[in-house]
Amino acid sequence: MNPQLRILKCKPTKDNALKRLIRFAIIDKDAQREYPANFVCILPQHLNAATTEASVFAKTFRENRAFVAKKLLTDALQLEHDPHVRKEIEARLRQLEPKYRWQTKSGPI
Repeated sequence: MNPQLRILKCKPTKDNALKRLIRFAIIDKDAQREYPANFVCILPQHLNAATTEASVFAKTFRENRAFVAKKLLTDALQLEHDPHVRKEIEARLRQLEPKYRWQTKSGPI
C-alpha cells in the first residue's frame, strides 16, 4: 500500500454554517487512479483517543498509525496553501506530539 492524504473541503450547510468542514481521506496510490475507488479510510481527528482503536485507520495501520499520520500530515502541510487547511493540519500535528508534564514540589507547572 502506498498511502497518500487527500484533503476534501466541504461547503458549509445549514447544520455546520459556523465551521468549515475539512476531511482528511487516505487513499492508496497503488490502487485505481480515481477517488473514491482508491479510498482506504478517513484520518481520525483524535488518534490517541480510546475510540480510535475501533477505527478503520487504526485497524489498517495498527502500531504504525501515529507514524503514518504524522508523515501524511507533514507532506500535506508542505503542499497546502489554503490557510484554513494549514491551520487544521498544524492542529492535528500538535495532537500527535507527546505531551510532557513537568513536576515540581508544589505540583505540575
